[in-house]
Amino acid sequence: MDEMDKNILTDLQRNCRLSYQELSRKYGISANAIRRRILNLEENGIISGYSIFMSPAMTGTGFLFGLLSTDGSRDEVEMVEEIGSSKYVMAASSYTDGTYALVAEYHGPQELQELGSFLRTLDSVISAELHTIIGTWGAKMNLTKTHLRILEPLLEDPRLPIVDIAQKTGLTARRVRRLIGEFEENNALRFVALVELGAGTSLPFIVRILWNEKTAKYSTIADMLEKEYPIHHRETYISASEPVIYALLVADDITELIEIVRSIRKNEHVTSVKVLISGHHQYFSSYRHAKLIGMVNSAKM
Repeated sequence: MDEMDKNILTDLQRNCRLSYQELSRKYGISANAIRRRILNLEENGIISGYSIFMSPAMTGTGFLFGLLSTDGSRDEVEMVEEIGSSKYVMAASSYTDGTYALVAEYHGPQELQELGSFLRTLDSVISAELHTIIGTWGAKMNLTKTHLRILEPLLEDPRLPIVDIAQKTGLTARRVRRLIGEFEENNALRFVALVELGAGTSLPFIVRILWNEKTAKYSTIADMLEKEYPIHHRETYISASEPVIYALLVADDITELIEIVRSIRKNEHVTSVKVLISGHHQYFSSYRHAKLIGMVNSAKM
């Protein structure tokens, strides 16, 4: 990927409904050239698909980021799949030194306890570092039957053009555009590109960042990561219990990885940076996505 591919990929992760024309105007190349670049990202497996997620506020969902330290006796692929067998786990990865990272969602303290117990008792796990995450996005929105009506074809193809949605639903294109605009205005739904970490030449890694609470808030560090590393940054997980952030980033090679880590460490508010390099990564079903599918199916009855 060149610099433009990386920027387009970042845009689609934030909103995969951006049209070829919108991206064309932003980057100063033809819509056909944008289309070819996106097709190339898809064909090379860098974009593994597209999805729709309801905001956590819509479902009352809490989130957890976990690091599991193991004795290194397990096969990485099998271990990631076992971690993902929990109905709460959304994604899991193997990392260097027998470490596994995961992101999970839950509802209430009972589910959180159940999830923690499951992770701590997995075969070969020595210790589990579990952090509830703050900084969830979005707000509540009442989804009417008409909203759910246009979401039905969008669940199959989140990038489906307005005209095609109108044709499939029998609504006018103007009304479809207004309804989708309501999703975006309320930040109740996100239309996202699913990026396959490690596809192509990318090298995914996690940095564990400790910062000085006396000189900065967590938002200072999170904003710095997005501003300073826009094409490298993927996700930020902010612990609710201590001044630590886990940031998922990608680099082209080990040299670039080292440069990014050194740069983060030089930040005046950062006190410590540790790195884990990813191996095998896998996504699993999301409660919020399954909930949305159920709502759409119920509206058809």
